[in-house]
Amino acid sequence: MPDFCNQASCRTVARATLCGMKRRKRILIGLGSLAAAFAVGAGLSFYADQATVPFLVTATPEDSIPVSQPEPVLSLEEAFPHVIAPRSTLFSTLRQLEIPAPTIHQIVEAAKPVQNLSRLHSGIRFQTVYGSEPTPQLSSIHFRFSAIESLQITKVDGSWVAKKITEQVDLKTVTFSGLVSSSLWESARRAEMDPNLISELADIFGWQVDFSREVRKGDRWRLTVERKLVKGEPIGWGAILAAEYENAGTIYQAALFRLNGEEMGYFDLEGKSLRRMFLKSPIRYGRITSGFNLGRFHPILKVRRPHVGVDYGAPIGTPVRAVGDGTVALAAWSGGGGNVIKIRHNSTYETAYKHLSGYAKNVKKGARVQQGQVIGYVGNTGLSTGPHLHFEFYQGGRFVDPLGRKFPSAEPVPSMHLGEFKESANSLLATLPPWQNPEVSAREMASDSSNDPESVSQ
Repeated sequence: MPDFCNQASCRTVARATLCGMKRRKRILIGLGSLAAAFAVGAGLSFYADQATVPFLVTATPEDSIPVSQPEPVLSLEEAFPHVIAPRSTLFSTLRQLEIPAPTIHQIVEAAKPVQNLSRLHSGIRFQTVYGSEPTPQLSSIHFRFSAIESLQITKVDGSWVAKKITEQVDLKTVTFSGLVSSSLWESARRAEMDPNLISELADIFGWQVDFSREVRKGDRWRLTVERKLVKGEPIGWGAILAAEYENAGTIYQAALFRLNGEEMGYFDLEGKSLRRMFLKSPIRYGRITSGFNLGRFHPILKVRRPHVGVDYGAPIGTPVRAVGDGTVALAAWSGGGGNVIKIRHNSTYETAYKHLSGYAKNVKKGARVQQGQVIGYVGNTGLSTGPHLHFEFYQGGRFVDPLGRKFPSAEPVPSMHLGEFKESANSLLATLPPWQNPEVSAREMASDSSNDPESVSQ
C-alpha cells in the first residue's frame, strides 16, 4: 500500500486516516467532506484492503432513508389568493387577472347547472391554476364558498367542466366549565370558550333562569358540545349535547334528545321539556330598572301612576325578542309608548314592547313570529327618560306581573320513547367535565389581577 503521508497534498487527509493509526488520534469534525475535496483536487485514489475501515462512505440513493416532512398548512389567503372586491364583479375581477372575456363566458356557462356565478357577492375567494405550455393558459379555477362547500371548474379536452365539492364534516365532542365572578361572558373568557356558546347555554335555560336579572356571583356551569372539523381543522360548533347550570344553589340539567336524526329539544332527566310557553325575559342580557308597581311615581309626569310593566335598561339597539309564538297585532307609533309592538299569543295571552328604536325586518301587523325571534331594538322613543324597554304582559285582557308567573311547559318526551331518552340523557350527562372549584378559581382570579396592570384599582 503506498505511503502518502509525506506528500503535501495529502497531509491533512493522512492525519485523519493512515497516519492516525501510528500517531496520536485526533478528532476532526466534518473531515469526510474535506478529504473528498483534497482527493479530487490532487487526482488521487485511495486503496484499502478488506481489513481497513474506509474513512469516507458515500450512500447510494437506494441506501438513503427518506425523512418525511409534514405537509405545509396553507392559510386561507395562501390557498385562495384572489378575492372579489367590494363593488366589483366576477367578470371585472377575472379581467384584472388578464383572463380573456370568452374564457370567462365559457366558465360561467359551464357552472350554470350547479352554481350561478353571475350572482357571486364580494368577499368570495378563489384560486387559479395554469398549464405548463409555452404560453400558460388557465386550466382550472376553484371558488371557496365556505369551509364546507366549494366549486371547481376544470378544462378537460378543450371543454370546461364544473364540479361542486362538499367536504366531509367530522364531529368531535369537547367540554367546558366555568364559574361566574362578574358576568357570564367573563366566565366564558376565563374558560377559553367561544362566548357564542354562552348565548346558546342561556337560550337552553332561558325558561328556568332569567339571565338578565337572576345571575349570581358563584353560579357555575358546564357543558358538552360538538365541534365541527373539516380535514382536522375546526370550522364551527354543532349542538350542545348536555349542560348543567347552578344558580343560587339550584342545579338545572339539560340533555338534547335526537329521534331519527331530528332534534326534539332539551329535556331534564325525567323527560320534561325545558321549554315553556314564554321566555322569562324579552332581552337576553339586561337589568331591570323598574318593576311592576301599581303605585309608582311617574318620573316625567310627576304624578302617581301605575307602572303596569317591567322596564329593562339596555343600550339603544339591543335586540328585543318575542317571549312566545304569536301574531303581531301592532307595530307602529303609539303616543307615550313611542314605537310599539304588540303580539297576540293566543286567546288568553298578549305582550307589548315599548319605546323601541326600530323594528326588525318583516315585523309588521299580521306577521307571525316565533319564540326567541328578534322583533325590534331597544330605544328611547315616546315618554322615556333613557334607553330602555318597557315590557307589558296581558292575561285575559288584564295587566299582570310577568316576573311572578309560572307558565305551562311544552310537551314532554313521548312515553313510548322515554326509556330511550333516559338512557341517552344519562350517557350525555356523564360526559360533562368536573365543576370548577370556587376556591381554586378565586386564587386564579387573584393571580390574574396581580399580573394585569389594567386590573389595578384606580
